[in-house]
Amino acid sequence: MFLPTVLLFLQATANAELGYVMSLPDDFVAVPAVGFTSPDVVGCWAGDNRILLCVQRMRAVLGREHLKPADLPPRSQLMTVKWNGLDIDAIRTDTAQGGGAITVYTAQVPLRREAIQVVAAGPGARAGEVLATLNQVLGSLKGETNWLSSTERAGRLGTIAGWIIGIAVGVLIVRIVVTRRRAQSVA
Repeated sequence: MFLPTVLLFLQATANAELGYVMSLPDDFVAVPAVGFTSPDVVGCWAGDNRILLCVQRMRAVLGREHLKPADLPPRSQLMTVKWNGLDIDAIRTDTAQGGGAITVYTAQVPLRREAIQVVAAGPGARAGEVLATLNQVLGSLKGETNWLSSTERAGRLGTIAGWIIGIAVGVLIVRIVVTRRRAQSVA
């Protein structure tokens, strides 16, 4: 009972199954996922500024390889945004709905359990504000990633190098001992 009250007060949302918590902009409220036919939409929120924010599960984990422009639908451009100090893929798509220009930003977040897409959409004339909303939410999104950080990769590389050097030194010592014993047995 206490946790939902705290989350409401902080304008945050969490999903234990996918393993994330994120803060929402102050004026955003939960809305039904109208227009989304996918059962993978986890939640949607809208602000007074006519910006819509949604989270969609990807039902897979993401590798570190980035998308290629050829993978994108028409009128889309590939970009990167920051999440937890990592450069992650994002897609900007400019489209029209009901006669008005719409800009949609979709960021793919590599969570450990399952990747999610954070989608921010709004009027094309407010594309900068839509991107700022996406970046604000990504900056607050907490969850474990399946990607290793540079420090973790360096640590693993150091451990592997240590093992290789240790084995090489061990082989060298064995060879020196064997060579000395042969030299003593011949003498």
